[in-house]
Amino acid sequence: MEFLGWPTILLLACISCLLIAAWRSTSQRGKEPPGPTPIPIIGNIFQLNPMDLMESFKELSKKYGPIFTVHVGPKKVVVLYGYDVVKEALIDNGEAFSGRGVLPLLEKVFKGLGILTSNGETWRQIRRFTLTTLRDFGMGKKGIEKRIQEEARFLVERIRNTHEKPFDPTVFLMHAVSNIICSIVFGDRFHYEDKKFLDLIEMLKENEKYQSRIQTQLYNFFPTILDYLPGPHKTLLKRIEKIDDFISEIIKAHQESFDPSCPRDFIDAFINKMQQEKGNSIFTVESLARSTLDLFLAGTGTTSTTLRYGLLILQKYPEIEERIHKEIDRVVGRDRSPCMADRSQMPYTDAVIHEIQRFIDFLPVNLPHAVTKDTKLRDYFIPKDTMIFPLLSPILQDSKEFPNPEKFNPEHFLNANGAFRKSDYFLPFSAGKRICAGEGLARMEIFLFLTYILQNFTLKPAVDHKDVDISPIVTSAGKIPQYYKPTMEFLGWPTILLLACISCLLIAAWRSSSQRGKEPPGPTPIPIIGNVFQLNPWNLMESFKELSKKYGPIFTIHLGPKKVVVLYGYDVVKEALIDNGDAFSGRGALPLIQKVLKGLGIVTSNGETWRQLRRFALTTLRDFGMGKKGIEERIQEEAHFLVERIRNTHEKPFNPGKFLTHAVSNIICSIVFGDRFDYEDKKFLNLIELLDENSKYQNKIQTQLYNFFPTILDSLPGPHQKLIKNIDNIDDFITEIVKAHQESFDPSCPRDFIDAFINKMQQEKGNSIFTVESLTRTTLDLFLAGTGTTSTTLRYGLLTLQKYPEIEERIHKEIDRVVGRDRSPCMADRSQMPYTDAVVHEIQRFIDFLPLSVPRAATKDTKLRDYFIPKDTMIFPLLSPILHDSKEFPNPEKFNPEHFLNANGTFRKSDYFLPFSTGKRICAGEGLARMEIFLFLTSILQNFTLKPVVERKDVDISPIITSLTNIPRPYEISFIPR
Repeated sequence: MEFLGWPTILLLACISCLLIAAWRSTSQRGKEPPGPTPIPIIGNIFQLNPMDLMESFKELSKKYGPIFTVHVGPKKVVVLYGYDVVKEALIDNGEAFSGRGVLPLLEKVFKGLGILTSNGETWRQIRRFTLTTLRDFGMGKKGIEKRIQEEARFLVERIRNTHEKPFDPTVFLMHAVSNIICSIVFGDRFHYEDKKFLDLIEMLKENEKYQSRIQTQLYNFFPTILDYLPGPHKTLLKRIEKIDDFISEIIKAHQESFDPSCPRDFIDAFINKMQQEKGNSIFTVESLARSTLDLFLAGTGTTSTTLRYGLLILQKYPEIEERIHKEIDRVVGRDRSPCMADRSQMPYTDAVIHEIQRFIDFLPVNLPHAVTKDTKLRDYFIPKDTMIFPLLSPILQDSKEFPNPEKFNPEHFLNANGAFRKSDYFLPFSAGKRICAGEGLARMEIFLFLTYILQNFTLKPAVDHKDVDISPIVTSAGKIPQYYKPTMEFLGWPTILLLACISCLLIAAWRSSSQRGKEPPGPTPIPIIGNVFQLNPWNLMESFKELSKKYGPIFTIHLGPKKVVVLYGYDVVKEALIDNGDAFSGRGALPLIQKVLKGLGIVTSNGETWRQLRRFALTTLRDFGMGKKGIEERIQEEAHFLVERIRNTHEKPFNPGKFLTHAVSNIICSIVFGDRFDYEDKKFLNLIELLDENSKYQNKIQTQLYNFFPTILDSLPGPHQKLIKNIDNIDDFITEIVKAHQESFDPSCPRDFIDAFINKMQQEKGNSIFTVESLTRTTLDLFLAGTGTTSTTLRYGLLTLQKYPEIEERIHKEIDRVVGRDRSPCMADRSQMPYTDAVVHEIQRFIDFLPLSVPRAATKDTKLRDYFIPKDTMIFPLLSPILHDSKEFPNPEKFNPEHFLNANGTFRKSDYFLPFSTGKRICAGEGLARMEIFLFLTSILQNFTLKPVVERKDVDISPIITSLTNIPRPYEISFIPR
């Protein structure tokens, strides 16, 4: 079923012109902020990553400046990026930017009422009343401080009763913080055993999880569509409704017992206002319910999340916690409770609290604003009611104000003499007319709760300090700490009426294919788009992990309309790829791979074409030295060139990516093209640059989604098109070399793989398999595979060793003992270097370079564990669950060479070590890659000690997850001669 035919494209083109004309008409009064061209209806979805909008905005700001326009679905939004422009808008032009631009999810929850989402006179009256009333009931006064101190004592006792057992403090913190706002709004705190309230806190905790799901993230882009689909966004909204019901019950009880002469709390004060101003449509029961919901959610979530994140961070930095303990002991002691008067005498603790709020960057996008009238900002015209994103993250992460902002460092808020340093850039509560109404209360709560806890306890993490993960989970509402992992839920049948008939037809077609047996189970797909809502394109492995828990080790998913059977775990992968090798030896080409390699060459061909090409390639590569002494000597020679090139950097830090790519590529080039390339060869340097660019394009949203919707993405511009274009340029480079070989070919003296292939073409002129096109594609296969995999492994290996200097030191000692300094390492040394061999294996296991493996396909109708799998079904034999199997590799998320060592220090083989896959389609260059990794790594470490440019504990070895591979984050390193 095709998505777009030419008539549809022409129709869309006409609609596009009309819509673009409409958009342009709004800017006749002045030039509006620039930005990427939107696609009608879906806006800039392909330039914006819903899972990490800030990264998208960062890239757009580089291109368009600090003021630019994006379209969230059909909704136009002006983004303000950086302190100066946000201050200019929210403070210097506060009135004009004081509107609330409501995102669909917020609108759905708050219905434009209450303090948070209302506008105009409604907002002004509600906010004025709320601030006055909250002050009347103690906010910002000594009374509320005493309430927080009392609640902190309850919290400390509750923690004490855990008797030092590890637990998730989320509910404890939520309950304690919530009780403060509840005492003001509802008139009383709730007991920690109150069942109704415990249910309420549990719902808030669960909603945090639902905020990170892809459906919730996409709701603000396509609310109309998502309103018709089930999923976690619906569960989130349902739970908010239950909290709303809880509040409505309390309001009803207050109305029944209301005494106007003695208001007990915020609700009573609001009821009193309603009775005094019966003709005022602003003060109604519904606006009371929404205002109360505002206060409850904001007063609970923000502060409790900040405290939870703060405790997580302090576990990673015990030296910071220790300094807080000393300051508390000096200023407060152990015999009284901390109070707000202590803060001025506790500059370090105050700095830590500010740094927690800066570092966690809780609301990176800020709550949206809107312009209340046509206005100008830096010569740009912004029409009335335009939504504004005044981003907080670029301010809190500004490197000029906060050097090395990605690091947690309380010194950001301390002067040279240790006194507290204020910063205008500290805006976690926003700024201007819409600044958070509860800022004062939140600051008081964070200080008192945190100091109470640290006055009484020392934090002990359940893992090593260095392994505490303080990276955030990015949700639709903000950033939350890593206390749980987001999952994808099952999406039941959609109720979109327009698709009902198509659904029935397609389901009937799908079912007809399984009449010969039961096919593997899986989540029900939506016609055309498949299981896009159960699969996170930015982290497919996490989605597969959750699906395997529900459906077992063999299950079916749909990538768009394409059916895929997933094999999860060592036993089932072995059973398929080894025990039933022939049946699972087909290549299931993903759309992106198919687009690039066109079903030719070794990687994507099938049947007799693949068998003949693979047999020829393996034989020819062996003839030209692969797996023999000759190729080992070539690698040693190239390693020598690489070492000299590194030595010429004179210990200055640099990104080693291109050096490694060039060196590794020269090995496969010497076999395939007949010679290596000089490190200054301009054409080849351009080629390496293209490969480097493509590694960046792989993790862009368009590239990730290409395998789901190739037909649509083929019609759209974006980084996926640049990636494909770069591959075409590499293909042109190879074609030139092939042409030159054809012109100078001598059948009596083949120089390399290309000559051998040309010879085969001439010998078998009637054979349609050996053609110029298949030669070009096979050469491209060998070049890409022989360059990318090994160079990425080496790059990731060097990054990992920077984090673990003790491991590097053991390798140095083993090299010095076995090889010494006077000769080059060789493959014969490996058997005498078990620790180095274990490290090399652990690097390959840990980095999990191809988590999905390259897809397979069933070559015939087959059965696997009683499930029927039709011929040509695409198969994902996942490698990641094997390389991270906790039974075979205890604590697999940790880098530990002991995974490959016996108790006596000898090397331990493992059947689970399958980074090159297994079976009939195992990587043809496995032997070469193993040799290269060992020789290049040992040559580098024989000559240099690695010196990171950041503290070792801050070296980030988490991967960038792309559509196919895990790649290391860019880094710089200094090589210190030994």
